Amino acid sequence: MNVEKLHIVFLTPGFAISEEDSNTIPALQVYLKNLLITVPEAKLTLVAFQFPFTRKNYTWNGIEIVPLNGKNNRFKKLWIWKSALKTLKKIHKKHPISTIHSLWIGECSFIGKKFSNKHNISHIVTVMGQDTIANNRYNKSLLKSKAKIITLSINHQKELYKNHNLDSQIIPWSLDVNSFPELLENKINIIGVGSLNTIKNYFTFINIISFLVKDYPKLKVEIIGEGKLQQELLAVIQQKKLDQTIKLIGKLSRQEVLKKMSQSHILLHTSTYESFGYVFSEALYSGMKVVSFDVGTATNIKEWKICKDKSEMISQCNHILAHPKTKKQRVLLHPPEETIASYLKLYNA
Repeated sequence: MNVEKLHIVFLTPGFAISEEDSNTIPALQVYLKNLLITVPEAKLTLVAFQFPFTRKNYTWNGIEIVPLNGKNNRFKKLWIWKSALKTLKKIHKKHPISTIHSLWIGECSFIGKKFSNKHNISHIVTVMGQDTIANNRYNKSLLKSKAKIITLSINHQKELYKNHNLDSQIIPWSLDVNSFPELLENKINIIGVGSLNTIKNYFTFINIISFLVKDYPKLKVEIIGEGKLQQELLAVIQQKKLDQTIKLIGKLSRQEVLKKMSQSHILLHTSTYESFGYVFSEALYSGMKVVSFDVGTATNIKEWKICKDKSEMISQCNHILAHPKTKKQRVLLHPPEETIASYLKLYNA
């Protein structure tokens, strides 16, 4: 492997505005940091199509970030695509690109395909979330493509194949274990982490808590995240008289979320869909128990209770709450060196 000639250009809708921004696509941030450590001689460049909202290039941990400032404006879409192709041509001329790595099946993979085909460059596409859905028109452009497609879990892989007949290789995201605080005594019985939207299914979450609080009247529950359903969720909490039980914390920095996890017992995750579920990995490494549906990277281990319905979730939470003195242990599902090794094989294929 001649890493000195390795120049990987990442195409993504958005990226962190600075090294202090830990909330924007944390899985990608962790991956890039680990990649830099593993192959420091390689050149990495990242083109962000939509955000941050700036046209000024900047450096993030030694990686050149080229923001196109699309601002998610659909009227600027064609202009952004032309700008992206022009930018890639300029980058390629200055320092030949060995691999284009597109994030999400969308405009990034579409532009990545066009440029890689024209210049005979290796193209990798990591499917990141709901880009597996049936009405994603960008998937068609990959049907006869030479791109290597990556999904994040078995569930994710199956969904992509079912909806679009696209084969993929599974490479899960990994954690930066050095960013986690020490494990603390549990002060929170149950937490939920994620945007307050329909997919995260927090109305079911609240309903489960309304059953559990009958047996555990002093239950302490927190929901971390923000979103358009905040007021509706708050109204349901008040209606069910759970004001003293459930707190809506709002948005926190990633380090603040990890600190909350370090002193929490159960991650109750009622989401109806996940491609991977980074929060699962974070919770397990924080010594928590996980109760969820069979979504994302759901894994049948003793620390993770995979449920079929709401009744099973209530039962599993009840069982865990009945044994609060269990010693907390960290669980690392996906070691970072395995993620890096898998991608390096593709970069150098």
